[in-house]
Amino acid sequence: MKLVRALAIPFLAAIAMAGSASAGQGGRVTVQMHGMRNSDGQALCALFKGAKGFPDGNAAIQGGQTTVKDGRASCSFKGLEPGTYAVGVIHDEDGDSEMDTVLGIPTEGFGFSNNAKPGMFGPPPFKDAAFRVGAGTKSVVIKMLYL
Repeated sequence: MKLVRALAIPFLAAIAMAGSASAGQGGRVTVQMHGMRNSDGQALCALFKGAKGFPDGNAAIQGGQTTVKDGRASCSFKGLEPGTYAVGVIHDEDGDSEMDTVLGIPTEGFGFSNNAKPGMFGPPPFKDAAFRVGAGTKSVVIKMLYL
């Protein structure tokens, strides 16, 4: 399943880039995740600007990880120039910074901005997950999916 390849290990690269934006300037995106089946592990977040590479974590412009509590988690991205963005998230239940799978099917939760649904054999198109960011704060709410 392409979705797994798109979101799995490359989140490590996205997390490494988390501090690459200047924190005091530009727009901000806050992401609220809910519907996690437990509070195990961590949540991984990746922000993408434009369709190129979405949702491959290597193409993310910022990323991060956060704790999960009571089936919820949040992350934020700062220093964003105005434009069109999308977010992909994983509930990394075992804390290994990878999306676990069985026969190519994710066994951990995932989600996209706008609650865009994956296709039959891959992630949703960027346009389905895309949203505009301006100078202020944009709030994004994602309900986690489990297959």
